[in-house]
Amino acid sequence: MSVLDRFRLDGRTAILTGVGPGVGEHVAKAFAELGANVVISARSQDRLDRIAQEINALDGGRALAVAVDAGERADLENLVTKAHEAFGPIHIIFNNAAAGVVYAHDGGLWANTDEVWKTAMDVNVLATWRLAELTAQEMEAHGKGVIISVQSCGGFTPIPPAVAYGVSKAALAFLTRSLAKALAPHTRVNALCVGSMSPDGQEAEIHKGLGLAERNAIKRFGAADEAVGAAILLASDASSYTTGSTVFVEGGRVGTVA
Repeated sequence: MSVLDRFRLDGRTAILTGVGPGVGEHVAKAFAELGANVVISARSQDRLDRIAQEINALDGGRALAVAVDAGERADLENLVTKAHEAFGPIHIIFNNAAAGVVYAHDGGLWANTDEVWKTAMDVNVLATWRLAELTAQEMEAHGKGVIISVQSCGGFTPIPPAVAYGVSKAALAFLTRSLAKALAPHTRVNALCVGSMSPDGQEAEIHKGLGLAERNAIKRFGAADEAVGAAILLASDASSYTTGSTVFVEGGRVGTVA
């Protein structure tokens, strides 16, 4: 097997949550290009249909779009069922759905209401747990399971007032390590921590005034496609001896914090 062949995903089926313009879309298209069947999910069916059509138009592209609220267990059960019906056993879970961010203009610290806390935990933590539970048996059977959860700098360095979001992402980091230990050796579980990113690398209107780019060693926003290489690494046999780890693609924000 050549070095590049280790990055191939031929014959494997990947479920991706939170797929929209940005990291989710770029990763879904990359997985498909490398031979995977991709089942993409988010709340917007129209957006999903557009992405699935673009993937299916490619030579060998195979994509299924399923509208899902990642915070609802019934939706996740339906997602796994639809994936099985279309492509068979699941090999890769890419947990990209996120929720619960509170900004200063939302009312500050105490805008982290009970509902915000519940949403953050349901989407950012429990969705990963639930999808792992729903696919653990088949991943054990085929022995090539991969779970990747998208982390945030907010889980490592506080970003008030987004406390519920940050705490949920910190919990996701520990869940990643816990699942890695519990599901080894048949399933590898890792995290991909992305920093200040946007679809085109430009600062979004909602982020202006927060100084996010200035917190990075590289001093700029990242473009969403800059996370693709790390996602491919974690999904493929190129990282076959890696589990319980976090790969940082965040411009040095966490790695160079002083």
